[in-house]
Amino acid sequence: MSEFPLFDSKKSIAIIGSGVMGAKVAWVCAKSNLETRVFDVDRSASKSAKDRAITWSGAEEVDTIERNFIPCGSLEEAIEGVQLVFENVPEKLDLKKEVLEQVSSLLPPTVYIGSNASSITCTPLGQASRRPSQFFNLNFSDPLESTMVELMGSAETADSTIQFAKDWSKAIGMVCIHVRKEQLGYSFNRLWRVIKQETLRQLDQGFTTPEDIDRAWMLSFGTDIGPCGIMDEVGLHTILSIETIYFQNSGDDRDRPPRILEKMVAEGKLGALKGEGFYSYPNPSFREPHFLTNSK
Repeated sequence: MSEFPLFDSKKSIAIIGSGVMGAKVAWVCAKSNLETRVFDVDRSASKSAKDRAITWSGAEEVDTIERNFIPCGSLEEAIEGVQLVFENVPEKLDLKKEVLEQVSSLLPPTVYIGSNASSITCTPLGQASRRPSQFFNLNFSDPLESTMVELMGSAETADSTIQFAKDWSKAIGMVCIHVRKEQLGYSFNRLWRVIKQETLRQLDQGFTTPEDIDRAWMLSFGTDIGPCGIMDEVGLHTILSIETIYFQNSGDDRDRPPRILEKMVAEGKLGALKGEGFYSYPNPSFREPHFLTNSK
């Protein structure tokens, strides 16, 4: 018998934070016919996230999204009666801890809490949640582009919590990569970070352009997006926050965020959500038919 409740596809979940990734996580949950309540301190953000989710959906999915993607006007409304609260606020430790503490104080003891943190380990977040045995980190790569998620617990995370997270992942069509020991950045995400770092170094020092980096990547690996396009989709402010956390953790100058990234964020060039990053949106050049042949 499980120590805590099993995942139940008939029960609701709550997504807290409806920015770039929060909206995508809510979308993949809602289209999987899971009632998904969404709350953001910016009341208009949850409604905007639902509008975006509808644009990402096929015609046959729209009714399902309309029914299951539920923007909420208050945190209390969002979390009432749910089996899971999943946090998607910006990648800042103090902010995440504040949100988790607030959420936990309002929840009954049987509810799970998870975080989409990508560069913060599970232990400090689990402690902030006040229920470390029922807390897990689950990092979504990008539900629009990939079915991969990385799962990580802490030394205090119960086996039943890991199983719950795996069952939830499967129910929404994700493939769960289980990181067996807690480490900064999960497993695959650390590989992706090496690619990010080298891409940003070459751009920062003027060796190449975002277009040629992505063109080479897409030609080599047969993908429809490259590293710069991916960073735009994630949000360059999020990329900067992640790189800053790595630098603060190591103190190594090799981990210091590159100037080009700091400059773009300071100028408001945050990526796809804000209309400009390495590319201009909503129609970035890497989506155009001539992009790979460079024959425009």
